[in-house]
Amino acid sequence: MSLVKTISSEECFKKLNEDQNSYLIDVRSPTEWSVDGIPDENSFEGILFKLAIRNEEGTQNPNFIEEFNSLEIPKDSNVYFICKSGARSNLAAKMIKNEGYKSLFNVEDGFTLGWKPKGLPSVEY
Repeated sequence: MSLVKTISSEECFKKLNEDQNSYLIDVRSPTEWSVDGIPDENSFEGILFKLAIRNEEGTQNPNFIEEFNSLEIPKDSNVYFICKSGARSNLAAKMIKNEGYKSLFNVEDGFTLGWKPKGLPSVEY
């Protein structure tokens, strides 16, 4: 079982630039992606996936673990989860911790409250 670690958005961005075998999973909703934008994956070495943990009505995605596993992320990769503020991303990381991944991180200040206001690269979606 893996332990979920917390990380700031700045530290996450730094780590994504240091390791091309790292993954940023944006678990916000499609509406949030279109309204607030998404991290600019062209600004770091890692790979960005968008995988909503909840639907637009706020109901949890019952297929989240299955959909995550279909991304075929190597188990030895650093996997960072980000949402608006850190709550859903923490839940997502905890849901994945029993799937055999060695390094799981919750971006504790999120995209909307951390990444974007701190001026880290983002793009409109």
